[in-house]
Amino acid sequence: MHRGLIITIQTDWLRVLRSLARLLSKLSDSRFPDLNSNGAKSSASALENPSSVYYLHLGENPGVSIVSVVLNTYNYNSWSRSMKRALRSKNKIGFIDGTLAKPIKNHPEFVAWDKCNTYVVSWINLLLSSDIAQNVAWHESAVDLWQDLEYRYYHGDLFRIVELQEELYAMNQGDLNITKYHTKMKAVWEDIESFEPVPVCVSCDVNCECGLEVVRNYRKRNYAVRFLRGLNEQFSGVRSQIMLMKPFPAVNEMFPLLTQQERQIHGMDTETRSFADLANSTHNFNDNSVPRGRGQGMRGGRGGRSGRNSPKSCSYYHKA
Repeated sequence: MHRGLIITIQTDWLRVLRSLARLLSKLSDSRFPDLNSNGAKSSASALENPSSVYYLHLGENPGVSIVSVVLNTYNYNSWSRSMKRALRSKNKIGFIDGTLAKPIKNHPEFVAWDKCNTYVVSWINLLLSSDIAQNVAWHESAVDLWQDLEYRYYHGDLFRIVELQEELYAMNQGDLNITKYHTKMKAVWEDIESFEPVPVCVSCDVNCECGLEVVRNYRKRNYAVRFLRGLNEQFSGVRSQIMLMKPFPAVNEMFPLLTQQERQIHGMDTETRSFADLANSTHNFNDNSVPRGRGQGMRGGRGGRSGRNSPKSCSYYHKA
């Protein structure tokens, strides 16, 4: 009797284990349906879905440059900004910032990930100078390649920061107009901001009132004052007006006043040149119309006495 009960219990346990095995198999198939023969189909569908990070347009080519800036030992800042912008537009930024990890080889997305990673590595290598490309040619992962370049050419570039600050404080308008002068100075501002960015506050709401916001406002104000100090003396009047404004305006708020003053200056210069040309032409006409020389003091310039006491006559009315 006890033996029969034991056999019955074992049979029931076998049934339970078999049921669990079938249930686990179904769960595995529903979660990873392409672990076996359908892996290639899953990768192909990911490559064809425009919303997928693995999507590659038919016009994408690993041998075509995606930006115009080539990395050298001095321009990592501008190069990295251009590359991030281009990769973000292609939905491939996750391949360099580490957010899109490499899947295992038997994963259904491995083929798609490997293809896109190869594209990103090729794009980066195309935009490296020959010396840098030889040093990082052995990298096969986009994230490892990006981190290596960042470690070499970004960290510890304190001398570049000092050079940018010196360039900023020595910059003047000169022969540039307001727009070109602002564009030139803003490029230096952005380089300094990228090297020494003020951290973003995550604890405050939209209206940030912590110390980080105060630091950002101080830096914006310093840039605006530096922009005003570099203007030519022709803008001294409007510059004094802006300095008295409360609160102190941003650079974009100064533009209407500065461009209006610039138009007035150009208009005055045009009028001044017009009056000068008119005066010169009138002077030349008078000089050429008055007859000079001997024998030109009387009617028709003939028969008269020559000398200092000879009366001058009009060449048109022939009168004194």
